[in-house]
Amino acid sequence: MQIVSIKIKNYRVFESLEIKNIPAFCVIIGANGTGKSTLFDIFGFLRDALKNNIRQALQVRGGFDEVVTRGKKEEDIEIELKFRMKIVDTERLVTYQLIIGKEQKRPVIKREILRYKRGEYGSPYHFLDFRKGQVYVITNEENFEQTDEELEREEQQLESQDILAIKGLGQFQRFKAKLFNVLNLTPNL
Repeated sequence: MQIVSIKIKNYRVFESLEIKNIPAFCVIIGANGTGKSTLFDIFGFLRDALKNNIRQALQVRGGFDEVVTRGKKEEDIEIELKFRMKIVDTERLVTYQLIIGKEQKRPVIKREILRYKRGEYGSPYHFLDFRKGQVYVITNEENFEQTDEELEREEQQLESQDILAIKGLGQFQRFKAKLFNVLNLTPNL
């Protein structure tokens, strides 16, 4: 798996950052205070959120109000990773998007999406779509012979709005771990 782009909005110093066309070997350089450590902390944050939940991952970093970009406390934190990985013998571009906000002074996952193209043409298909505790996932995504309309959706209610859906779904045998390898995105530092 290779990360090819990162988009970050309202995470510490990154009010809006997009890095495209990331090569397999990449060196990040810059002056002190420009966000090098913050960029790598995104992966640590995701790891902590997967290990525990969003609330605890934020708390380790001082809480939502300390993590969200200064002056943007009423806005959401957004993280989007695009990576290439082999799915059923074909290299595919997979997108993972996470939007975190606050409701009643508590951090919640407003939206979590995992998508990729099933065929050669068309738009990327949402295989996981999570909104405020409700999640649906496609259970037969590997059957590329079926049309999008024939895909089977399973809806679930998560215990809390601060738990990542990929964390829960990755624990079930019927949801192939290959799509949920987002769990292993943390680079070796």
